[in-house]
Amino acid sequence: MKLKHYLLSIITLFTLSVSSWAEINNNRPPFSLTLSQVEQWSPSSKWADKNNISRVDLQPRMLASYDEHSASLDGKVRVLIAPDGMNNFANYLNEQKKFNLYNFTHWSQIDVLNWFAGTANETVSLPSRPWVETAHKNGVKVIGTVYLSVAQYGGSVETVEKLLKKDNQGRFIFADKLITLAQYYGFDGWLINPETNLTLVKNAEGEVIKGKFEYENAARLGKKMQDFMLYLTKNAPSEMEIHWYDSMLLDGSVRWQNQLNEKNIPYFQQENQRFSDAMFINYWWNEDMINASNHLVKQVNRSPYDLYFGADLSPNRNAQRMFEQSNWLYMLFPGSGTKGLSSIALFGNDINYSFGGNEHTKAYSQFKKDKTDYRRFYQAERKLFAGLDGNLDKKDPDGQWPGIGQFVPAKTTLNTLPFRTSFNTGHGFMKAEQGELIAQEWHDISQQDILPTWQFAIIGDDALDIFYDFEQAFSGGNSLALRADKLIQLTTIPLYKTAFVLDNDAQLSVTFKNNATTSSLWIWLDTTENVRIKYPLISDNKQWETLSIDLSQYKGKVIDSIGLMIHGQTGSFSSNIGLVEIR
Repeated sequence: MKLKHYLLSIITLFTLSVSSWAEINNNRPPFSLTLSQVEQWSPSSKWADKNNISRVDLQPRMLASYDEHSASLDGKVRVLIAPDGMNNFANYLNEQKKFNLYNFTHWSQIDVLNWFAGTANETVSLPSRPWVETAHKNGVKVIGTVYLSVAQYGGSVETVEKLLKKDNQGRFIFADKLITLAQYYGFDGWLINPETNLTLVKNAEGEVIKGKFEYENAARLGKKMQDFMLYLTKNAPSEMEIHWYDSMLLDGSVRWQNQLNEKNIPYFQQENQRFSDAMFINYWWNEDMINASNHLVKQVNRSPYDLYFGADLSPNRNAQRMFEQSNWLYMLFPGSGTKGLSSIALFGNDINYSFGGNEHTKAYSQFKKDKTDYRRFYQAERKLFAGLDGNLDKKDPDGQWPGIGQFVPAKTTLNTLPFRTSFNTGHGFMKAEQGELIAQEWHDISQQDILPTWQFAIIGDDALDIFYDFEQAFSGGNSLALRADKLIQLTTIPLYKTAFVLDNDAQLSVTFKNNATTSSLWIWLDTTENVRIKYPLISDNKQWETLSIDLSQYKGKVIDSIGLMIHGQTGSFSSNIGLVEIR
C-alpha cells in the first residue's frame, strides 16, 4: 500500500503501533561486566556476543565551514559527550519496536562518545554496536567506561585491588583484557573513572565508618593505579584513546581538582611518560583554573586539547546547567571566541530525554513518556549546539545560551560518492521504503543516515522552520520539513559539507513533496570553484515526486556543499524533502 494512505492523521499511526515494547538490556552482559566476568572473558565465553561486533571502520573527517565565521573557528578543539547512564536506554543490538527511545543526531559537532555507565558491581561498560557503527560512519570515536563506584554507593577497596591485579610476569591482567575487549568489539578506547576513595574504612555491613581512615594501603593502590595507567596507555594501539577522570590522587583519596595541577598530573604526564591520552576535568572550575591548566599542560609538552573541561549540563545540579549558564563557554573561548583553551566534555547531554523537570526548570521534553513530544526532544538537542534560537547562523544576544556551534566547527566524512540521505534519524512512528509503509513503530540508530552537517543554519529570512518530520516519510522514519506562515524572502539553508568529485555518469535525484503551491524551492550544489548549480523543486500535487538531473556536464568538478534555497515565496510555505541522492 502507498504510504499516503497511512498518513491521514497521526492518531491513526498511534493506533497501528505494535503492542510489544522494547526491552533495554540494563547492566547485563555483553554490555555490562563485573571484573570476574571480564577475567573469564574470551571470544568463546558466555560473556561475549559476536552480534555486538562493529563492522564499520572509523571514517576520516574534514572541517566544515559555510561562511567566514565558521571558517575562523578552532578546529583543534574536541567535543566529547557523555550521556549519563547509556546502559539504561541504549543497550540493544536489534531494531526495537518502540519509537521514543534515546537518540542523538549532532555527530558533526562532536568527536568522542563516552559510553558513560556502570554500577558498583558492573564495573566495565561496553558500547552497543548500533551506536558504534553510526558514530564511526560520522568519524566519531566511542570509548567505554571502567567505573570504580563512590565508596558510599558500593565502591570497595577489594574491587580496585582486583582491577590492579598482575600475573606472574608482572602484566596487568585487566589492562590487557580492556585492550582485547575494545579490539574484539571494534570500539576506540576507555574512560577510567576511579571514584572509590581508598582511604575510607567500612564496617561489616559495608557502611563507611565516619572519622576512620586508612592511608598506607590506599597510597599503595594509588601508586599501583598510576602504574596500571602507564601500562594500559603504553600497550593500547595508537588509534585507541585512554581517558582519565579527574578524581583519584596518588594517595588513594578521591579529591576532584577541577583543573590540571601537580596533584593529578601523575595520571596524565610525567617527564616523557604518558599515563593517559586525555583527562576529563571535573566540573567546578573557573577562569583561573583554566589558565593554570593551559600553562601546565604546555610545560609538560602536551596539547591543551588533551584536557576535556567537563560541563555538567543537568538542571538537577548547579555546575553548567544547560541553557541557563553560558559564561563557562566564554571562559574556554576568550576574546573573539575563535580560539579554544581546551577541549570540552559535555556530561549528561541526554537531559532532553531523561530529565523530568524540577522546581526551577521545566522538562525540555516528555518524549521518554510521550512519543508525540518529539519536536521538543529534537529542539532541545538543536539548541545545545545552535543556540536558543535554533539557528546556527544567527548569533544569540549576549547573556543567552549561544550554542556549542558558535565556538566549535562542524566536521564531515562526506568525501566519496555515492551519497544518499533520506534524513532518516533511525526511528519513527512508522518505517517507509520508497514511499511504501513497511513497518510500524521502530528504533535502531544503526540505520540512521548521515544527517546534515549544519543543523540548522538559516541564512536570510529565519521565519522559516526546518525540522525532522515523523508524520511524513519517504524512506526510513522521517523526512526533512520546511514550513513558513508568511512571505519568505531569499533564504539559504546549507545542509551538507562535501568533497564529491563528479564523474561522467553523475546524476542527482531529489524526492520531495510540496504541501502548498510553490515555485520557490530550489536545491543547490556548490563547487570548489564557487559555481552554484541549482534546480527548482516545483510541484503542487501534494504527493512525493522525484526530480532526476544528469550532472555529466560537470564531470571533474568537486561538489563542496549541498543545500536548499527559497526565493520569493508569496504565501504560506510547506515542503518536505524525502530523499537526496548523488551517484
